[in-house]
Amino acid sequence: MKKVNHKQIAENNLGKGLVPDTKDERDLKFEDVLGAGPVMTDEEWKQGFDIEKFLNIKIPFKNQGSSSSCVGNGFGYQGGVINAKEVGHYDEVSAKAIYSQIFLPGGGAQLRDAAKLLVNWGALLETQLKSYKADGTTDEKFMEDLTWVTPELVQLAKVLQAKEYRTMNGLGIDYFARAIKDNLGCVGGVAGTNNGTWGTNEPKPPKNASDISWYHCLYFGKFGIDEKGKYIATPNSWGTRNEGDELHPDDWQKLREDYFKDANKFIINPWTLLDKPNTNPRKKPMVMFQKLGEAAIYTLAGEVLIPFANWDSYKDNFADAKLLILPPAEFAKLTVANSQVVKK
Repeated sequence: MKKVNHKQIAENNLGKGLVPDTKDERDLKFEDVLGAGPVMTDEEWKQGFDIEKFLNIKIPFKNQGSSSSCVGNGFGYQGGVINAKEVGHYDEVSAKAIYSQIFLPGGGAQLRDAAKLLVNWGALLETQLKSYKADGTTDEKFMEDLTWVTPELVQLAKVLQAKEYRTMNGLGIDYFARAIKDNLGCVGGVAGTNNGTWGTNEPKPPKNASDISWYHCLYFGKFGIDEKGKYIATPNSWGTRNEGDELHPDDWQKLREDYFKDANKFIINPWTLLDKPNTNPRKKPMVMFQKLGEAAIYTLAGEVLIPFANWDSYKDNFADAKLLILPPAEFAKLTVANSQVVKK
């Protein structure tokens, strides 16, 4: 990814792309899994929550450039942290793998479509599908491109499937904080305007609903109270700000309670994802075979699994991965009975 300090870029040139969800009464509600009592206690606010500290990870900032792929980037963040909880380290999830399958005519996407994709289809790591061109930039045409789809990548995407997605209808910053704490973050959005504050770590909402110029998807992974009051925090997907200070040592942007005034007028209520254990057999050995002299790896049935040149990027998806290169005659003798192949 090419590093860009977006303080030097006019807000109207920053990519956005959130299209508010159409209402669907069939959506599962986050509130249905909340217990009785206050949504958030004063003590929980004082303790706060920081996804990076909770999982002992560092989350790199994404940069959607001029594209309208904010929804893909937002859910890419949450897919990455859900996977990090399971595997013990943070790997970036491809925003392109998400956005290219859900973008709307003219660009942009809805939150529900991304959440549904992560449950029904899954996701890919950035190492498996790049969201940036060779020069580190990205744009709408590149993010919408679907020529990357192969049966092999579709199979790999199942590894990162989520279990369930829910929307949130509750009003106020407390509901956002609860969703963040209970679900390793949440993905929502804001109604914004070009008021000169989005290049800082304290962005401000529009003054009036008539001032709304755009909608933007954000992953929220932190909340707390500081000298300015309650906040929820996001890394955004506009690259680095290089503005860290005592209140923002991590360079995450803080949204305050002014965003939640007048019944969440400037906030797009979030979606949460519930995790499902990786379907990938990480705790089982994976043995695959290559015919001597051929540039492809085969399953036991002789079907091409992946190009040999991509072996390094695929083998990390399996525990104790092994590749046996056999002469054609020996390869032909392989059967289910005499091999130790564990197929996905």
